[in-house]
Amino acid sequence: MTPVQCRNILCEELRPLATRLVRVGTPGLLALALAFGALPAVGQSNVGASLHVGTLGLGGRIVTALGDRVNIRGGVDIIPVGLQVEESEVEFDFHLPSPVLTAVLDLYPSASGFRMSAGGLFLGNEIRIEGTPAETVELGGNEYTPDELGVISGSLGTSRLAPYVGMGWGNALGHGLGFALDIGVAYHGPPDFTYEATGSAASDTQLIADLEEEAQVINDDLPGAASIYPVLNLGVSFGW
Repeated sequence: MTPVQCRNILCEELRPLATRLVRVGTPGLLALALAFGALPAVGQSNVGASLHVGTLGLGGRIVTALGDRVNIRGGVDIIPVGLQVEESEVEFDFHLPSPVLTAVLDLYPSASGFRMSAGGLFLGNEIRIEGTPAETVELGGNEYTPDELGVISGSLGTSRLAPYVGMGWGNALGHGLGFALDIGVAYHGPPDFTYEATGSAASDTQLIADLEEEAQVINDDLPGAASIYPVLNLGVSFGW
């Protein structure tokens, strides 16, 4: 095959390199490509960020590189809305832990966007419920008026620091917008649900015993999976 005639100085400079690559052959070219794949991408940004929504609420992350394929990410998530649940004939406001601080290391096994992550979550608050009875409520076989109960609150006691492992897709250390996905679990330990009241009978030993009995029923019904908090985040990333 006759090579195309070079018409400028740059082409003349590249001719020897092209000749060497042809001599190296396909195996050599593959090895060369793998070698370059281990290097940071040309034009890769030093700092990136992501915005997402998921089981931790609304949040954002800042990311920077620690190595060729290792990043560190940190950020915060908040849950701006609450839910309502009914328990023991009382309407409770249900609050998930918020805010949640996150710090993880991301390892990219290949040049693709797939990553494996490990780190920790700090839960700003416990999972809790609060409700004010509007009528007489039966607890542990005894009846209590709204004045005697006041505000009933319950909390799911867990460790505030939860180790996290997961996987995902996307690397914010690249110019422009990208896709961000995280799937994982955080282990906050076996939960222990407790009840307390603030009304006129709050210090009554019988009411305290009845609240403990109601809380124990909930603890007995908690599955083993309650020791972990599922994490699923979906959003966009960008670097600069």
